[in-house]
Amino acid sequence: MRLVDRVKRGVVSRLARAFERERVSSSLVTNFILHPGATVLPEGSVENLTEDRANIEIGRSSYVRGRLLTYAHGGRIRIGEWCYIGVRSEIWSMDSIEIGNRVLISHNVNIHDGTAHSANAVERHEHFHTMITRGHPKSADELPGVHSAPVIIEDDVWISFGVTILRGVRIGAGSIIAAGATVVDDVPPGVVYRCNITPQIVPLK
Repeated sequence: MRLVDRVKRGVVSRLARAFERERVSSSLVTNFILHPGATVLPEGSVENLTEDRANIEIGRSSYVRGRLLTYAHGGRIRIGEWCYIGVRSEIWSMDSIEIGNRVLISHNVNIHDGTAHSANAVERHEHFHTMITRGHPKSADELPGVHSAPVIIEDDVWISFGVTILRGVRIGAGSIIAAGATVVDDVPPGVVYRCNITPQIVPLK
């Protein structure tokens, strides 16, 4: 193939990729707020069950390749500027998840600000039964035993692969969360956090 043909093909290929990114971004903006330069890649998804587009916001020049979800009864996700959400990462909110600027979130990361289900088996089944038969509950009153608390991730945090961050946690600016860590308490700014949780068996309350 001649050089000029290879150059033409390269230009066309780059344009096609750019148009595809724009198509993906544009097709979803009715569901959430997408700032200039931000992109939801084809492998990414947004499920805003609150049906209020203001409850999910992706800041300027951020890239989302994972899944963002708000529950029907509530939830809010704010992602700052120049952030990256990796493949197969799941960010689920029933309260509030705030992610600062220049935050890098690797693949297979889970960030949840709620317990999702009750610890009580009867309440847990009732919740599941409601979801299957009538859809997601639209009021917190329909979710006894489910608890939530805001998650805040400050600027310049790097979250490595396979990390789990649970409700009520604040991660300080510039900190690094090491691969595979489970974060259940606040992390101060400017540190490397490695998982140091000993397995525990405790009675249900």
